[in-house]
Amino acid sequence: MRKILSLGIVATLAVGMLTGCSMDGPSKSEKKDSSAKKDLTIGVSTITLQHQFFIDIDEGIKEKAKELGVKVIVNDPDQDVAKQTSAIEDFIQQDVDGMIVLGTDNSAIVPAVEGAFEKMPVVTVDAVLNTENITSYVGTVSYDAGKKLGEYTKKYIDENLGEKSEIAIVTDLKSQIQMQRIDGFKEALKGSANVKILNSQPGYDREESLNTVENLVQSNPNVDIIYATAENSVLGAKAALESAKNKDVKIVGFDLTDEAATGITDGTVLAMIQQQPKEMGRLAVEAVVKAIKGEKVEKNIPVPALLYDKENIKDFKN
Repeated sequence: MRKILSLGIVATLAVGMLTGCSMDGPSKSEKKDSSAKKDLTIGVSTITLQHQFFIDIDEGIKEKAKELGVKVIVNDPDQDVAKQTSAIEDFIQQDVDGMIVLGTDNSAIVPAVEGAFEKMPVVTVDAVLNTENITSYVGTVSYDAGKKLGEYTKKYIDENLGEKSEIAIVTDLKSQIQMQRIDGFKEALKGSANVKILNSQPGYDREESLNTVENLVQSNPNVDIIYATAENSVLGAKAALESAKNKDVKIVGFDLTDEAATGITDGTVLAMIQQQPKEMGRLAVEAVVKAIKGEKVEKNIPVPALLYDKENIKDFKN
């Protein structure tokens, strides 16, 4: 969900992070010692606050900051790399004690993040940046989550569609996280000879997804499953199918919301991967505060993804 973003590099980084050990807080001599300060300030640059997923991360950050008595300053660049770069530079000038960054781009934002890391602890959330020069990363292992959903989908196809299916994918074509979700999904279906997966189509926001799905089902009448890799991709696909009164095509996707949950209840949506965005926010604050105080912090902090379908949707709480 999130514009997030050479797959080879990211895959290598993802493995490295999972096997990474712990990392001390600020150790470079040029990094200021903030551990003695009574009041800590953390600069937060998100991706956008126009998607519920990132709103939930923001809420988790603020909840944990309040619990720990830490001040947070939040910047919303609304997916603009230049604005995020400027915000990070401003946080450095403001002499904040640490930063939490949700990168708008895996590569373009790296120089700014590395510049901040020279001065203070920096914890990244959700997007995997193409650098090791951060204090810690908090987020879902997207490949594994995609594979989990793919395994569920394969079982559904085997049991309900005679082991034969045509799957359309609606996604953010520029996002490396979305690509990891797709790679994991495809891996789970690799051995299914009679499953055809169409080329991925654009549909990161709701309107774009709606238009894409309308065109997809008209031009590909054999499509029976749509894999929507992000929150608004799912909601746009759901709206398109409901508008067409199409009950034959089913959706699987990422980032469960209350609206998507109704789709599981009524049968439009088969299953959803739900990340834990509020927990990501809370863990990010916890990590950056520990690092500021000179305590050890894990280099990689994975947050488990949950799968919801009609059997457990009653347990969902947004």
